[in-house]
Amino acid sequence: MGALRVCFIVCFPLFFTLAALVLTIFVIIGNLENNAVLSKLYFMRLNTQHLSVTVDGNNFAATSVDPSFPGFFQVGLWNYCEGTVSDNVYAVTNCTATHGLFYFNPLSVIEDRLGVGTIANVPSQVTSALQAAKAISYVMIILYCISAIVTAVEFITGLFCFSSGICTVLASLPPLACLVVATALSTALYFVEAQAFNDANNVLGTTASTNTITFGIAWAAVAAAVLATIFWCFSFCCAPIRDRRKSQVVYHPVDSPLPMHQL
Repeated sequence: MGALRVCFIVCFPLFFTLAALVLTIFVIIGNLENNAVLSKLYFMRLNTQHLSVTVDGNNFAATSVDPSFPGFFQVGLWNYCEGTVSDNVYAVTNCTATHGLFYFNPLSVIEDRLGVGTIANVPSQVTSALQAAKAISYVMIILYCISAIVTAVEFITGLFCFSSGICTVLASLPPLACLVVATALSTALYFVEAQAFNDANNVLGTTASTNTITFGIAWAAVAAAVLATIFWCFSFCCAPIRDRRKSQVVYHPVDSPLPMHQL
């Protein structure tokens, strides 16, 4: 029973706190560089192989203006990457530099790459989704960073102050709240945006998809943070019981006679 109590009070909450921190960091650093791991961690991929735009009343395919136009774009928390598509195999060729506050506006990127004016054939659902993307992306970045920092503080607090359960319970609540809100916002934003570009397929020739790996990691981080908070609550509940039992022990001086009713 003693070993089980130690697990509940110390091992389990520390393990899930560390798991939440590591998983959150993976979400934060996803898509930063073109390598075998990070390039697989993106939020949304926009397929532009068959992109067709209308500018100044003229409709044309993107590849007719620029034969090297990227076959897809994929977006992370800090930047976007682009690449080619061959036989349904996606290969990242370049990633942009990171920005402190970043949001992905594919229409601006496409206009800049093609060197054309404003794209006219953009459905309203795409415009609406992109209008919300800027503010939501900024909030996501801030909340994910706060969550990672405060989760690290939570782990340190639990590591050195595990005997004071209330400290660790209170330390676990802010990162949990930030992580839940950030993950919910990112999920809603990119699912809505992907659906908007898919609905615009007959107009723009685009398709989009969200990354189940990244969102799986993000929601696993939320689950780990929830479990960490639950186990910190167990540690808070178990510690007072131990202290209360200790406080019930009554010590009598050796040379002091016991009360008559206890003889």
